Amino acid sequence: MNFFDFSQRDIAIDLGTSNILVISKDSGIILKEPSILALNQKNMSIVATGKKAQDLLDKTPDTLKMIRPFRDGVIADYKYTLYLLKDVIKKAGKQFSFRKPRVLVGVPVKVTEIECMAIEEVLIQAGASEVLIIYEPVASAIGLGLDVLKPEGNAILDIGGGRTQFGVVSLGSVVSGSAIKVGGNYFNQKIIEYLKRRLNFGINISVAEDLKIDLGCATPLVAELITQIRGIDTATGVPKNITVTSKDIKRAMEKPLELIMESVIYALSNTPPELLSD
Repeated sequence: MNFFDFSQRDIAIDLGTSNILVISKDSGIILKEPSILALNQKNMSIVATGKKAQDLLDKTPDTLKMIRPFRDGVIADYKYTLYLLKDVIKKAGKQFSFRKPRVLVGVPVKVTEIECMAIEEVLIQAGASEVLIIYEPVASAIGLGLDVLKPEGNAILDIGGGRTQFGVVSLGSVVSGSAIKVGGNYFNQKIIEYLKRRLNFGINISVAEDLKIDLGCATPLVAELITQIRGIDTATGVPKNITVTSKDIKRAMEKPLELIMESVIYALSNTPPELLSD
């Protein structure tokens, strides 16, 4: 199997730090689930996975423990990864009436051979009949409709939940690339820290996520964006509303953006000169 010979029975899986996606050739995204399991705090038994786990954790966080079985595109805990993937493939199979699909899975550009073997093994155990591993920048380029087999360079920047990858793709492979453990979750954390440090104001992750999406920018905006949010005055512990601007969020995100720019510059410095002009 190669990634240009996909049938209706084949699926692609994206092992994101925040979400796991299952994609089919004809239908696009057929399943999106949080990449988590909920465990009973007392006996550490698995209570639920994916969306059900997230719902339970939102309602009764004190009695449950959240597990993210893979981080940065690789397996952090084999046992829980296997359990989650079995559940995901089973759910996808019910929608499209397949049992043992062929699976295309993306991996980070800096993944090791051992990590690739672990991903392939766990997918086979989870129900895949065959596994094809592809570098994620190549998969992103294909998804954008680019001809990755051409002898020209395509620069791909992918900011995920737990990591950011940059790759120069040419002739079906990654010619040069970089991967750092900086992603959307890190942006959220920096926004929380900034508001607490500069404004003595506490917010949760979901509010930080909304601020990142609604007001986030890498360069100054012509018209500044403004919104009101509700949180906690960290000095008094009293709930209140404050006004936050796009300038505030830009300042909060400066460090992660700087790290991403450095990783891009590093990859470009290792790119063959004949591809840089592309």
